[in-house]
Amino acid sequence: MRRWGIPLILAGVVFVLDRMAKVWVVHNLSTETTLVLSKFLNLTQVRNPGGAFGMHVGSRSGTVFLIASLVALVVIFQLLRKLPLSNTLSRVGLGLVLGGGVGNLIDRLIYHRVIDFIDLHIGAYHWPAFNLADSAIVAGVALALWGYWGREKGYQREVGEE
Repeated sequence: MRRWGIPLILAGVVFVLDRMAKVWVVHNLSTETTLVLSKFLNLTQVRNPGGAFGMHVGSRSGTVFLIASLVALVVIFQLLRKLPLSNTLSRVGLGLVLGGGVGNLIDRLIYHRVIDFIDLHIGAYHWPAFNLADSAIVAGVALALWGYWGREKGYQREVGEE
């Protein structure tokens, strides 16, 4: 349990929050509706058949990204299995990535698309819509890399140095 506890708990929390948000969006916002929250933040339902930032790889985008998601989850589990228990930052990061990955994978299985709904913008310039799972993935990758590179450069204490 020690190896898997933190990452799986974080993954579960991210997954539940992401699902709750997406279910609310699907039931309360049509694809033509925009809920303005501030001068730079809207909620809007976007059904993304591709990958990050709406990236497509042809007519089989959905299948390609479904397979890529499954492969990524296997890689995350392998990394968690091999990662030293003392590298908490990377384990937390991988837990966030795992939860976000599962959240978007479930969308692909249910809707054949990912439900995005956060619309950040400055005036007429909009960042591509994203969701809580995407945010967890980005933050998780950053934390995992920071944990790894920090360890490589000696910024983290090793077990026994405490």
